[in-house]
Parts: sequence; structure tokens; C-alpha cells
Amino acid sequence: MVETDHSRNRGAEQRKTLRRQFHYGAHILVDDKGTVHKCSIADISHAGARLVLESECTLPDRFVLLLSESGSARRFCRLVWRNDMTVGVAFAEQAS
Repeated sequence: MVETDHSRNRGAEQRKTLRRQFHYGAHILVDDKGTVHKCSIADISHAGARLVLESECTLPDRFVLLLSESGSARRFCRLVWRNDMTVGVAFAEQAS
């Protein structure tokens, strides 16, 4: 079994900020060409979120989470962990 940061200490809360349950549809913008993947936000805090992907896809280390249809509400994200169709992200100040 491959150990990931997410599975290493199951049951032990390692987040620095408390997340709250949140069920909201969103999109992941993965490149400058406008490639997007549908997802839902399962829980969120001011520092990051847990996203559930709608379909299998490859994600870059950094991407933009679109929170509105127009894309006006967005968060820059850094991929922290992945477990099948679920990913953990940390919010970043800006894209890099």
C-alpha cells in the first residue's frame, strides 16, 4: 500500500484550521487554454478545501478553482494530496 500524506495518520486531525462541511459545485481551471474539470467542494476553511472530482483527470500542482459560472469568484490552489477522486488543496495568494 502506498502511503500518502492524507492516509499516514488516519483519525488524527492535522489541519491547522477547522474545515466546515460544504457541498457546492465548482470547476477546476487547469491551464491557459481554458481546460476545466467539474468538481464539488466537500469541505472548506480559509486555508484550503477538500474537492471531489466528477471524473478521473490529471491535475497540475497549481490550478484555479472557479467558484462561479462567470469565473469572477476564484481561488488559486496548490494540490496537497490526492486519494482517487478526492483531492486536498491549500489556497494560495496568487498563481505561480
